[in-house]
Amino acid sequence: MRTATVAAHHALDHHRLLRRLTGPDLTREQYAESLAAMSLPHARLERLVHLSRHHAETRLELAPRFALLEADLTELSWPVPAVCQFPADTLDARAAWWGQVYVLDGSRRGGAFIGRCIQSSLGDTVPCHFFSGSTGHDGSDALFARLEYELKDPEALEHAAASARAAFATFKADLDAFEDSPQRRK
Repeated sequence: MRTATVAAHHALDHHRLLRRLTGPDLTREQYAESLAAMSLPHARLERLVHLSRHHAETRLELAPRFALLEADLTELSWPVPAVCQFPADTLDARAAWWGQVYVLDGSRRGGAFIGRCIQSSLGDTVPCHFFSGSTGHDGSDALFARLEYELKDPEALEHAAASARAAFATFKADLDAFEDSPQRRK
C-alpha cells in the first residue's frame, strides 16, 4: 500500500496548510486555520470508515477523532466549520474500505509527529488533542497484519490502493477549496 500511494501521500503531506504545522514559525492562528481546513475532509473520511458495514463486520477498533479536532478549535477560539452529513456506506467493495482505513490510520500515526512539532512551536499548553490524543484501537502492527491478510490478492490490493489514492486526492482537494473559501480568515 505504501508504495502504491506514495505520490498521493506526498502531495497531501506537502500541502501548504499541512506542511506549515511542522515548521518552526507556526503561529497559533495558522494552526487553528489548518485544523479548520482539515475538518471537512477528516469528517468525511472518518464517516466513510466508521459507518461502513465493513467496520462492523471486521470489528476493527478505530476510535473516532473528529470530536478532538472540534474541541481543539473551540479551545483555540476558532469557529468550527459546519460539516454536512455524508452518505454512510458508499464503499461496496471491502478492499476499497481497507484503502480508506489505511489513509485514516495514517492520519492518526502521522498526527503524533505533527503534535510534537506543534507543541515545540507553540508550547505544551496549546490544545493538541486531535494530533496527540489517544486513538483507542489495537495498534498499527495489528492493523498492518490485518491489511496484509485482507489484501493478499493482487486485485484486492490494487482496489484498496486506488481507494486510498482517491482518499488522499479528495482530502487535498478539500484543503485547496478551503483556501479559497469564506471560512478562511485572511
